Amino acid sequence: MMKVKTVDVLIIGTGPAGLALANWFRNTSINVLLVDKKPGPTRRGKAEGLKSTTNEIFDSYGIGPQIATESWRLEEIAIWGQKKDGKSGIEREQLLQDKVEELGKVRETMLQQSRVEYHMQQNLLSHRNITIQYDTQPVDVNVDESLLHEDEVYPVEVLLVKTQVQPEASSDILENSTPYTTNGAAKEVEERIRTRYIVGCDGAHSWLRKQLQVQLEGDLTDSVFGVVDLIPKSNFPDIRRVCYLRASTGTILLVPRSNKEVRLYIPVESGSSLSDPKDLTFDRIIDAARKIISPYTLEVGSVSWWSAYRVGQRVGSRFSGHNERAFLVGDAVHTHSPKAGQGMNTSIQDAYNLGWKLRLVLQPHHKLDSNASRRLLATYESERRPVAQDLISFDRGYLKLFAAPSSQFDTEFLQAMKFTTGLSIRYPPSCAVQLPNGVQSAEKLGPSLLKADIVPGKRLPDFQVVYQADGVSTWIHIRLQATGSFRMIVFAGDLAAHQHLSTNVQKLGEYLADPENGLGQLTAGGEAAPVEVLMVHSADREKVELLDLPEVFRPWSDDDGYDYWRVLADAESVHEGHGRVYERLEIDPEKGRTLVVRPDGYIGAVLDVDDFEGVGKYFKELGMLLK
Repeated sequence: MMKVKTVDVLIIGTGPAGLALANWFRNTSINVLLVDKKPGPTRRGKAEGLKSTTNEIFDSYGIGPQIATESWRLEEIAIWGQKKDGKSGIEREQLLQDKVEELGKVRETMLQQSRVEYHMQQNLLSHRNITIQYDTQPVDVNVDESLLHEDEVYPVEVLLVKTQVQPEASSDILENSTPYTTNGAAKEVEERIRTRYIVGCDGAHSWLRKQLQVQLEGDLTDSVFGVVDLIPKSNFPDIRRVCYLRASTGTILLVPRSNKEVRLYIPVESGSSLSDPKDLTFDRIIDAARKIISPYTLEVGSVSWWSAYRVGQRVGSRFSGHNERAFLVGDAVHTHSPKAGQGMNTSIQDAYNLGWKLRLVLQPHHKLDSNASRRLLATYESERRPVAQDLISFDRGYLKLFAAPSSQFDTEFLQAMKFTTGLSIRYPPSCAVQLPNGVQSAEKLGPSLLKADIVPGKRLPDFQVVYQADGVSTWIHIRLQATGSFRMIVFAGDLAAHQHLSTNVQKLGEYLADPENGLGQLTAGGEAAPVEVLMVHSADREKVELLDLPEVFRPWSDDDGYDYWRVLADAESVHEGHGRVYERLEIDPEKGRTLVVRPDGYIGAVLDVDDFEGVGKYFKELGMLLK
């Protein structure tokens, strides 16, 4: 009988979504297996654009600096259209800054998918609880429905088939070598896996989606595109800017890359009768580009990658199944045009949303009961499916925006930039998103404005602060590492100038540290605590003494000493200027505010500083606080 191996999470697919999901399980005892039918890591091509939210995710994984070093920053966008004097050819219509003021930092960068995957994979290598197997694909899955409501069980069984290469002679070959690295014969080996959770990150042709009988709802676009990464020889003046080149035959998107390359998204055909993308040749794609860029010339120096495709604008009917034991992430459950640069970003953000929830459910300490676990995991679909649906709607409008001139182009394009940055995302009320006191429904909060604000369900805007202890500056999302912890961020206001604020902070500190009548059972434990308590004050730093604050804001450890990096100030830094956090987030320094920030950086609750009941209610709803 075939031996059965057990894992906590089986991830199908080692692309950006699968690797982003696996990164949540570093530094845990949760056993994770990633499998992929491809012979090894992605070598070239595919997705490339990285929005600011995705770069914040990389910061939280500790690989932000490595990715930033290799990335190409995008600063300007040129809009080109047909000449208005009746002559043939194109002319520049506008030059815009690739900037969203509310972010206060770079909006987007470029780095090819293979390098993004490389850094995420390197981040996993030292963690023995995480295994990657290439040349491996699932061929059968069975779910024991009788076990779905029980804890500590492995209800999903998957049959894997792995291709193993037998080298002709002894050599230094890694376990996951690819067939083309040797001249040996290949054989197939079956392996049976039992898992608690299975996640399909296996792309637009997802095997798991078919097994779950999830339908993709939507349509194919009526266009065939080519995408080319090349070093151009061209007299086009904006070759090193992001460009939209609009002509009667379609709109080219040109994006500069590192190593003097550019990426071109080129419309080749449109209408009801389209060629199979597999039949398109490179020469035909380049000819289509030359017609649009005329009267400027385009010669090809070298080509590192090219492809052709027809995009489907589709969203899965479900994102999960089998009582929240099976999930679909990224391209496996939604597809859309690449022109807005959302594919890899949305996939990584899907995975980031699901990852912390699986980690919380599976961690051995402060375990949720089965009902609380299912409630939390169900929020993956309720939060991310509307995002995918909004993205498809946006995608259709975005393509139309460049089809013809518009008198409102500047306003519409700025809103589009804000949308693609994620400023419009607001997750609905749930066990993980608590409405403010007195607000009965999300509609009462008003529309999800395209601004950086502090609203339950929206992402915490990134901001610059300095540490109280030493004045060193940091951005908050760099400080919020992906440890699985929730954060209580207490915006204490100017507590040096207002005695009532200092009193509120003292009382709150006592509540947060009290294991019997407060949150102490969740805040104790140092770096491993389920809830980390931070403070951001607006007082004069010289008038605030760290050791005068409640211990929960500067806990002591006999092994590690004081934690000096939990109290931050909205103050001038030595070299990076003033973050003006209270002004940007519209927080009254005479009242302050308390935020519950989820492990994924989204706001779970917005509370008054003295609203202890609201703090307890949030964690009771999640099932983390039993009293």
